[in-house]
Amino acid sequence: MNSESISDDYRRIGERLAALQGRPGISGLYLPTPVSDETFRDEFGFVFLKDGSVGPFYVSMEDILVRLWRHFPKPAQSKPDAMNLLRGFDGTDLAGRALALGVYNALSAWLYKATGFEPPDRGANSGLSDNPTGRKVGMVGYFCPLVEKLTAQGCEVLVLERAPERVTVAQHVSVTGDPRDLRDCAGVLCTASTLINDSLEEILATAGRENVIELIGPSGSGLPDPLLARGVNSIGGVSFGDRQQLMAHLQRGESWGAAGRKYQIDAASYPGLEGLLAKLTDGHTDTGES
Repeated sequence: MNSESISDDYRRIGERLAALQGRPGISGLYLPTPVSDETFRDEFGFVFLKDGSVGPFYVSMEDILVRLWRHFPKPAQSKPDAMNLLRGFDGTDLAGRALALGVYNALSAWLYKATGFEPPDRGANSGLSDNPTGRKVGMVGYFCPLVEKLTAQGCEVLVLERAPERVTVAQHVSVTGDPRDLRDCAGVLCTASTLINDSLEEILATAGRENVIELIGPSGSGLPDPLLARGVNSIGGVSFGDRQQLMAHLQRGESWGAAGRKYQIDAASYPGLEGLLAKLTDGHTDTGES
């Protein structure tokens, strides 16, 4: 049993990484323009470190974007302190938690790059394999393309969604607001935005370790140790090898998916935080900014 929460672990690990890199400088933020109703959008912000590392985080939740723009009216020119932003994990303010997660993901990207660790590519059918006809799959958050692929395979999909109006109910697709219903599912695909609204703990406790749980989404692009320790089977994230390519897509208002590489980590493919840090202490990598 973990005495600390996932958020506690994220802050602790994030602060450890920030200290190792010498309180890494944030060179700027990217925030999408808010709209009056974020319900049907799936937008992301980005934290940029001076060494080029990028940390994505989900922003289409309640008033996250409005609050962030209030605090950072010129996001591209903002250079807040990473340690201070990591404190957002301690509170209930969604904007602060979202930005803290972006910082955590950026620091994780720095460590991956500094140690030469490249998470395995995420397969095109990840989350869709071994799903025989009639199998009931749980989905936390609405992933329309995945729903369509799963139902095409003859699966039943149960969507746990706080905004049920987002879900297109169709044959073999149902909606619930009760995490306990996930117990009847053979596996669960879970949005990484649950790391922001602090609902992942409840979902893991309710679904049980007998369920195969896969966390997916750009917000999950951080060191996965706290998640693996709590029974998450795999974590899908995204890495950005060329920050300028990402910025070009964002500045043109284009989909930025092609600028990133989707990956998937599980216990077998991941050396662990301590294994990565050992490479730094061996003196074979550069911990400074480039």
